[in-house]
Amino acid sequence: MTGFPETPPPEWDLGDWEKVLTIQVGDAYLCRECQNLVMVTRGGVGFMELECCGKPMEKVELPGQATEES
Repeated sequence: MTGFPETPPPEWDLGDWEKVLTIQVGDAYLCRECQNLVMVTRGGVGFMELECCGKPMEKVELPGQATEES
């Protein structure tokens, strides 16, 4: 036994990566410590790791914001 799984996990295709890495206009992030709210005004592709009060901000759904069903 090598410690590796017998079958590798499925690979992501380009569409999967684009969905995960796309930063959407209107996304909102909240600091649970001070209640600071940040909203994305310019979309793009990449990583966005927002921090406030020394802690990561949490992505939140705003009232009336449609959620994407998978």
